[in-house]
Amino acid sequence: MFNPANQAHFSLDIEGADPDFKVLAFTGHEALNQPFRFDLELVSERSRLDLESLLHKPAFLAFTPDGRGVHGQVFGIAVGEIGNRLTHYHLTLVPRLAYLALRHNQRIFQHLSVPQIIGQVLEDHGILADAYAFRLGPKAPPPRDYCTQYDESDLHFISRLCEEEGLHFHFEHQPDGHLLVFGEDASAFPKLGRPVAYLANTGQVADEPVIKRFGLRMEARTLRVTRRDYFFEKPRLLMEAAHPPPDDLPQPDLEDYDYPGRFTDRDRGRRLARQAQERHRRDYRLADGDSDEPRLVSGHLLSLSEHPKPEWNDLWLITALHHEGKQPQVLEEFASLDSAIDTLRNTATQALGLSASQPDGDFKQGYRNHFQAIPWDVPARPDLKHPKPRVLGSQTAVVTGPKGEEIHCDRHGRIKVQFHWDREGQADEHTSCWLRVASSWAGNAYGAIAIPRIGMEVLVTFLEGDPDQPLVTGCLYHGVHQPPYELPANKTRTLLKTDSSPGGGGYNELRIEDRKGQEQIYIHAQRDWDENIEHDQKIRVGNQRHDRVEGSVYSEFLGEQHHTLHKDRKTELKLDDHLTIGNEQHIRIGSNRLVEAGQEIHLKAGQKLVIEAGMELTLQAGGSFIKLDPGGITVSGPLAKLNAGGAPGKGSGLKALGPWLPASAALAMAGNRLNTAQPSALAKRLQEAAELEEEEEEEELEATETGITLRIGLFFDGTGNNLGNSALTAQCQRDDRELYDAQSLGSLVEHCKRYGFKDMSPEGLFETAPDNSYGNAASNVALLHTLYADNATDVIQPDAKAGYVRVYLEGIGTESGSRDNLYSQATGQGSSGVTARVRQSPSAIAEQVTLFLSKNPAVSVARLEFDIFGFSRGAASARHFANEVLKPGGGVLAQVLGPARLGLPADFDWTRDVQINFIGLFDTVAAINAPLKGDFSVNDYNPGVNLYLPAGCARKVLHITARDEKRWQFALNRVFPGHEELALPGVHSNIGGGYRPQQTERLLLTKPEVTLVTPRRPLEHSPAWQRALKEADRLMGRGLPGSGELRPIAWRAAQPKHERGMVPSERWMVAVAMDRTVYGDLSKVALRAMHEAAVKFEVPLKALPAEAAFQLPDDLVPIAEKLLDYARGASNRLTYEEERYLLGRYIHTSAHWVPTAGLLLNKPANHRLAYNQRPQEGYPE
Repeated sequence: MFNPANQAHFSLDIEGADPDFKVLAFTGHEALNQPFRFDLELVSERSRLDLESLLHKPAFLAFTPDGRGVHGQVFGIAVGEIGNRLTHYHLTLVPRLAYLALRHNQRIFQHLSVPQIIGQVLEDHGILADAYAFRLGPKAPPPRDYCTQYDESDLHFISRLCEEEGLHFHFEHQPDGHLLVFGEDASAFPKLGRPVAYLANTGQVADEPVIKRFGLRMEARTLRVTRRDYFFEKPRLLMEAAHPPPDDLPQPDLEDYDYPGRFTDRDRGRRLARQAQERHRRDYRLADGDSDEPRLVSGHLLSLSEHPKPEWNDLWLITALHHEGKQPQVLEEFASLDSAIDTLRNTATQALGLSASQPDGDFKQGYRNHFQAIPWDVPARPDLKHPKPRVLGSQTAVVTGPKGEEIHCDRHGRIKVQFHWDREGQADEHTSCWLRVASSWAGNAYGAIAIPRIGMEVLVTFLEGDPDQPLVTGCLYHGVHQPPYELPANKTRTLLKTDSSPGGGGYNELRIEDRKGQEQIYIHAQRDWDENIEHDQKIRVGNQRHDRVEGSVYSEFLGEQHHTLHKDRKTELKLDDHLTIGNEQHIRIGSNRLVEAGQEIHLKAGQKLVIEAGMELTLQAGGSFIKLDPGGITVSGPLAKLNAGGAPGKGSGLKALGPWLPASAALAMAGNRLNTAQPSALAKRLQEAAELEEEEEEEELEATETGITLRIGLFFDGTGNNLGNSALTAQCQRDDRELYDAQSLGSLVEHCKRYGFKDMSPEGLFETAPDNSYGNAASNVALLHTLYADNATDVIQPDAKAGYVRVYLEGIGTESGSRDNLYSQATGQGSSGVTARVRQSPSAIAEQVTLFLSKNPAVSVARLEFDIFGFSRGAASARHFANEVLKPGGGVLAQVLGPARLGLPADFDWTRDVQINFIGLFDTVAAINAPLKGDFSVNDYNPGVNLYLPAGCARKVLHITARDEKRWQFALNRVFPGHEELALPGVHSNIGGGYRPQQTERLLLTKPEVTLVTPRRPLEHSPAWQRALKEADRLMGRGLPGSGELRPIAWRAAQPKHERGMVPSERWMVAVAMDRTVYGDLSKVALRAMHEAAVKFEVPLKALPAEAAFQLPDDLVPIAEKLLDYARGASNRLTYEEERYLLGRYIHTSAHWVPTAGLLLNKPANHRLAYNQRPQEGYPE
């Protein structure tokens, strides 16, 4: 096999250097898709080598005299023990590719394929075209519009690109260099030459190198792959691709499903799905073996021969290889050879992931290797070992564009930016890909748009954290771009101010000033201001109105014009007044009319002129006059002429000018209704559908939509919550009493007293509120109801694809304008109980749909889609209602919604044409109970109510639960397993809402404890008092009572009968009491989380308005942002101080020891009871 043992076979040749190294031993590992590494133990008679001069030198390690070996570069060199004649050195040999791990970069590549990108990176390192090659098939990877290297080494970057495209790479060695080869199939792998024989390791020495051990293992792998993505340019196209499992493989059906799949066309998706399946199954059959054949190289095809299993005598692709070589004959000193080599071998074996084949004691000299291999016809797709870096959070960037332009965008309103980390961008139109710009509202040809302009700093986030998918979410001011008005001096202003483009010098502005006493809405139009009002315009001015038009005013009224002035009218015309009346003019003057003309008044009637006066009529001119009065006609003048000739005087004649008609205001087209997303059916297999071209599929989708989708929002309110009753007492819960005069405030107080509010504090707040639906604020379900789109009284567009109605179901145990039903509130049953609300829902839906159809009689409803929300027991109603929708015939809804009913077609099919889009639940507490029968609310027995939500019942189910709820009787009914649950800080109504903005808590936080007080042991020394002190300290450490008071209290209990001779004693009750003010704003965090999730799944909710019921106080905003990040999936956690602040100011104390109507309804428990959902008897899945 080798030459005699006294001759050296391994040698090292370093280009341009002659250190006289002798190879004592080496270990090395190499594998597909990674740089190799060889660690060499060397000796030399030269002890003073210039080590630094040897670094980075090309070198060749020869395994055999005929030139078989490994070529690389000297990556590291170290000097070891220096003997009398020989010096020990350690040298590491790696390919040039390994150096790429030492350079990190952040840069952008555009419109380049992966091979082109890799080539550019390699050549940046001096690895030119003669040192690498691409052996690709006819379908090379397509160009990428945008590809980012972000916070990763060059080696990580090109390895990741290869893994994403399914490319592999290996090395081919020559004594004068090595070639880096990239490929995508087996054609890229060279054969080793002659077959290598198998000879079992029996201790015999073969004449030629052989395979001494060869084994095969098989292991379960993923069978099929499905990928899905979304492409905004074709939002209605189901962007899904799948690769089926091989037909000859047994079950189970093991699927790898992933989103986003990172493709924008179906062909690309199918290719990526196929490559992913090939990656999973690459090592489904994996061989490993041992040999002493030095020709073995990873990335080469081994031809195995003479194996007793004939089917194994085939080509095998070597995927990993561990080398070992020893030649102790070069050593004249150093007795510790074996230990040094053992260390090298173990390190390399662990790095490669191979198992040791035999103990080192059996291997003293020569060469051996251990390898892994796969069948040659199995695609060698690389594992995903180099994940794409994630961009954590947002970044800022500067908007860019062509020179000379101020605004640069495409037809989608996308812009380009330059990131601050981009060193190669030239701040022009080529710096980045097109970035979509988030808008506050975006519909079909309607919404809001504001294109960031070149030079602006924008806030950029990244979809899925992907640096290749940037998205602009807003703009920011900085040290140069300052706000329009100085801050904080003008902090009360909210405005939109633009800049005329190009060139600037002008602006349009809408400004709202909220400074007390200076409130103002200011509008500035740089040029024109056009208004189009399709119906009425009503204007009320509380004081004065000043109009100044510096040009002309043109008005046209196609109907009547009515003016009423309650005081004087003063009008001055500097020039002429022209009035043309088409028919009659009637003027009534209550007292006098005084007209003075400087020269002439000319009255002319076509037929008759009548001048009538009640008492006197006088005509006077030139000193003469004629007077008519009750005494007769008086004519006075120098001479009175009757029928004496002469001629009448002539007036100037009418010269009235007609008005110019006004110009029309600019017109705009109305937008279109949105198309809702249609989820694919459960367990649908993509390969079962006909494979249509994208354009054909969209045309087919449009052709089949013959009627609208009617979206129905159902809102089931919680126990004791009622939107109407809360509205009746909303003024009683406000804190702006200073705005009322004495009379109005008195009326308000009387109004509130009728509903149970009393004890007004000096600050103007009622300290006592009724414990019923009139004393509660609006819940989150009620607030979401007000935000849901509603077309019940609207005429929708003729080409609208959807209509919307909303239905509110009053909270359990409440009725608008009436007293609460205590039986339903206590048990969840009765006329306003959980199931009663579901039974009442069809008529409520029918009422709203009827209104909608009366406004839109020509509309045909083809599909129904439900969004369902609920809180507390209302959440139980929502879940029960969802199960009615899921019934094949619609359950209770069939009485109003069915074929040929309420606008539905005769062929309406409930299973096909109805779906649930979103179910949003706040802290479900069904608590159906019958105390007289021994059924209490703490169990999960809720007869008659189906709480189970099967997987796939809706596009999304979200359940937000109360982390801090501890009441014994408030057991949680979970939606786990099967659906998402989000636990947020707070108790029950901190999640679902309904707490007043501010209220006082006077509570007992511990169970009252009896203690005996004697003259020798005063109350303060009793064990009960000491325990109360300790518990008070613990509670204060957690953050209670905020700005209030928390301390032990005591009161005398019923006294025992004293017998003579007994020590005098008294019984006292001891507990920890709290008196504090707590605020009701925490529920707005859960509201935001639910709103955000619902909008993500296309629930038609308006944005949260700038009203007190929706807005967070400033001190809660930072905590809310953390909690919302947590709701989105981030790992943000509140700090200890933030938790204390929440508990002290915003988290209510729902569990306490104060009786209600003599019962401990709010008794605390150590931990809240919570029951996972499960199918219920009588309700099939």
